[in-house]
Amino acid sequence: MKKNVGPADRYIRTLVGVSFLLQIFVVKPGAIGAIIFLALGLSLLYSAYTGYCWIYELLKLSTCKESCAAEVE
Repeated sequence: MKKNVGPADRYIRTLVGVSFLLQIFVVKPGAIGAIIFLALGLSLLYSAYTGYCWIYELLKLSTCKESCAAEVE
């Protein structure tokens, strides 16, 4: 899979994803809110782990420099 998320972006996605998951326990948003926080948190953690973001692909963006793009090839 092609990488389009750079290291700094991956770090930020990890922090924000974990914070969304923690909000389920801190805020106690109810069933619908918990599902939304869970979906957002897991999707951010997944894109941080894989280094690929489908939204970046649609917008033709990349925060990945030559060094992380070379890891895939």
